[in-house]
Amino acid sequence: MKQSKKVNTYQLEDFIDDPEFISWVTLPDDALNLFWQRVQEEYPESKPLISDAREIILAMRIQSVSMDLNEQQLLWKSIELQVKTSPVKKGRSFSLWLGAAAAVLLIGMISILSLFYFTKYQKQEISTVYGQIRTFSLPDGTVVTLNANSKLQYSKNWDKTAIREVWIEGEAFFKVNHLHQSGIIKDAEKFIVHAQKLNVEVLGTSFNVNNRRNLVKVALLTGKVRLGVAGIQDSEINLQPGEMGEYLGRKTALVKTKVQASDIAAWKNGELHFDNMPLSKVLTLIEDNYGYQTILKDKSIGDKRLSGTFSVSSEDALFKAIAISLGISIEKDELKHQLIIK
Repeated sequence: MKQSKKVNTYQLEDFIDDPEFISWVTLPDDALNLFWQRVQEEYPESKPLISDAREIILAMRIQSVSMDLNEQQLLWKSIELQVKTSPVKKGRSFSLWLGAAAAVLLIGMISILSLFYFTKYQKQEISTVYGQIRTFSLPDGTVVTLNANSKLQYSKNWDKTAIREVWIEGEAFFKVNHLHQSGIIKDAEKFIVHAQKLNVEVLGTSFNVNNRRNLVKVALLTGKVRLGVAGIQDSEINLQPGEMGEYLGRKTALVKTKVQASDIAAWKNGELHFDNMPLSKVLTLIEDNYGYQTILKDKSIGDKRLSGTFSVSSEDALFKAIAISLGISIEKDELKHQLIIK
């Protein structure tokens, strides 16, 4: 039995890799219970790690490879029957028994390796609900502002020697920490945002990524980024500040246009900037960010154009400002979570 003074240095992976810990979680006995209870009493800071490790092991269902007594008896009876009825030499029975033991061991090894892989490569997830904007820093110092109804994932065990990678669903603004100083660019100095099949590669810059409705839009404010579609050669394009790249999931081509990138990313400062935008597109943005279903009583209203700067500090104030600007009525149906536009 390991001494508890060694366990106090354990990380999450160490608990998961400890056979005695796995035994305690899956097949506890009095001795194991006493030992791990003493560890938690002596090192209370280990309790969260122990709790997480237990959940991971149980989630991976390692205990499923352990048979109950009836299943073990049935297995050995089956093996014995095969040995008795098989017209082979006596020495062959040892091979059968050895093979059965090896199979059980192999299953256990596969389960432990699967668990290690799951733990090592599992992703950290940060998300927002409708109407929420959240700003946070990644382990490398990159600052991310996550728009409403969005989700960002990155490796939980951030590797300082590997390419920095994140996965975005929804919309986010990135201010990437510039790590490259001179010479050949190392993997750890690269930063890649994955949005559907589109990869956004950057060294250090600020840009907006919108990944919604099977359409990815990347608007560059500062620096330089390279866009490429995974699995498609010669699909790469470079963006300069003031340019936007668009990728439609059902197609392979990338489209580059000139835009006012600061207006596109204004949401991170609590504002929406519209420049002669059709109301139909404005309502799509409202659906994505606030979760309302928008109902146009007259389809022609959707062609009205909206310009100006609007605060998003209050959804009610935003809806009222849009209604006044266009001379329309926006009624909220709380029960059905709908906006009725007349």
